[in-house]
Amino acid sequence: MAIPKQERQDIRLLKRKQVRWEKRQITVEGEKAILELLKSTWITERIYFTAGRVLGEELRQALSPTTTLVEVSAKDMELMTSLKTPPGLLALVAMPEKAGRAEHTDGVWLYLDCLNDPGNVGTLVRVADWFGMAGVVVSSDSADPFGPKAVQSAMGSAFHTPIRIQNFKDLPSRWKAHVVGLDAGGQNLFELPSDLAPTLLVVGSESHGLSEDVSSACDVMASIPGAGRAESLNASVAGAIAAASLVQQGVPMGQWR
Repeated sequence: MAIPKQERQDIRLLKRKQVRWEKRQITVEGEKAILELLKSTWITERIYFTAGRVLGEELRQALSPTTTLVEVSAKDMELMTSLKTPPGLLALVAMPEKAGRAEHTDGVWLYLDCLNDPGNVGTLVRVADWFGMAGVVVSSDSADPFGPKAVQSAMGSAFHTPIRIQNFKDLPSRWKAHVVGLDAGGQNLFELPSDLAPTLLVVGSESHGLSEDVSSACDVMASIPGAGRAESLNASVAGAIAAASLVQQGVPMGQWR
């Protein structure tokens, strides 16, 4: 039941972005997220579970023959987890070569501009998945979409949604045919004519807004009108409202699935 100290340490080190990308490995925690992982093309190397935990039938049926199950003590799980309360189920996953390198397809992409909160990044990946968007581009100075907290917030969507990590200035022009940025001082999003529908919908930091180079490159700045006293919307909430509005207007989102 005890695992080697080095193995446990190797998993703990995957909390660091540099280590994740050097080893091209991530951890995924919780039954729902791991189930979505097992349905994807990502390779699950090992699944650690706490002693006494009964693995669900759906999860067992989804297991690949190459995935190793490892029973560990509650103490070892506490040392390996990236979450405040370990769910008792942790997968070690190999990142595919295409992770973070999604190619362009037609439709609406989300661009996450300097979003430092991994919870927001993961939630917006899930938003893109829910609304059938073409994919998500994440600036390199945003939180890592494959970090443990972002993956947890995405609830499995990170394994199905095309994700590209690249700064705006380096992004090929086909992504930037029509860029719409969300900003409190912009035009009413709900009144934008359909011919102004974006190929790239930009969500910026709640505290700093859009970065200067991205803001200056936007063809349209759009705002979400409110009736209350709150200063601003959470970035992931704003992105979800904007995506829902585009769907309601009949904008082709991508529907890559």
